[in-house]
Amino acid sequence: MSWVDAVLDAYSESEAPAKFFYWSALAAISATVKKSVFLDRFYYRLYPNIYVFLVAKSGMKKGIPVTFAKQTVNKSDTTRIISGRNSMPSIIQDLGKAYTLESGGMIKDAQGFLVSGELAAFLVKDPDALTILTDLHDTHAYEDYWKNSLKGTGVDKLKAPCLTLLGATNEEHFSEAVPQNAIGGGFIARTFIIFSSDKGKLNSLTKKPIKVADTKFLSEYLKEIAKVKGEFQWTDAAMKTYDDWYYKFMASDAHDPTGTMNRIGDQILKVAMILSLAEDPSMELKESHILEAIDVSTACLAGMQQVTMGAGKSNLAFQTKLVIRELLQAKDHKIDRQKLLQKYWGEFDSFDLDRIAETLLGAGAISLGPDTKRVSYHLRPEALAIYTTALRGIQ
Repeated sequence: MSWVDAVLDAYSESEAPAKFFYWSALAAISATVKKSVFLDRFYYRLYPNIYVFLVAKSGMKKGIPVTFAKQTVNKSDTTRIISGRNSMPSIIQDLGKAYTLESGGMIKDAQGFLVSGELAAFLVKDPDALTILTDLHDTHAYEDYWKNSLKGTGVDKLKAPCLTLLGATNEEHFSEAVPQNAIGGGFIARTFIIFSSDKGKLNSLTKKPIKVADTKFLSEYLKEIAKVKGEFQWTDAAMKTYDDWYYKFMASDAHDPTGTMNRIGDQILKVAMILSLAEDPSMELKESHILEAIDVSTACLAGMQQVTMGAGKSNLAFQTKLVIRELLQAKDHKIDRQKLLQKYWGEFDSFDLDRIAETLLGAGAISLGPDTKRVSYHLRPEALAIYTTALRGIQ
């Protein structure tokens, strides 16, 4: 059983989706090893730092896996943790200072774990915040230091930066946390979007769960892998499996304004390194790690599509996304107007829905049902193909 499997087992009775604990566990390992391990990509070194967004409706318990990751990494005493409400300038200042661990050790480099249960509240509104985080994600580009020079604040230099980000938000707050310019500007392409509309195991918690996670115990393994240093090595089977996937996938020409699909190759390798460390500290990439990394990473393309399909400047962009999603998920991709109004009465009214339908009709995305007495909307095959291209491309 790998460390990630142990985390999933420990939280198997939680209502939070299991995939949220899975990715929070990956983020915890990423934050722990920082810049100590890498994969040689010949033109650059690839480090296993990742950005992860957990996205779900309010009340889906997404804060529990985020808290688990924060507490476990904190108890491992292996890196700095930045949480709470922050501004990007204050984060840069904190990263620029030496950080003393409880054990007495010191972190002199600009390395740390950015973590928040509500991402929209984590960063004080700053148009440059996500641009800076996008830049800092490319750890290999700043092997020695990253410099930030502003007229008002002077020059900040971050030594050997390496950041891991784990945040949670709901769809309504997603546009606050990630403005339109960040969707096509590279931030989303570097971020794993973990979307879920399904709860984990229903549990009223009137009785103590049979399994209760011991974060102190789980942190012990993080302490061990924090000592690991050096270069990952491929097995022949792992290399062949990755090559087979890479050349087939990258030859496709799916529409993706976020740039995610062009970057997913390195993202998969980051996850494979983390999965290897979750199993043992041998620093070996096996075929099983590559296969699992491909599976879970490409599955995030669906999450990316879910949360970005309604991004735009229109006042009804988010509501339009809800309508399209219902059509994508509905049997035969058809749904009654009345059912939409009943389900989303708090999101849009009949006048809004008429405007949305008129726009989608004009765009050729939907057609009206034949029954004039009971209006229904049908997603046209051409539109369905557009919205499912990325998903077909990963199969």
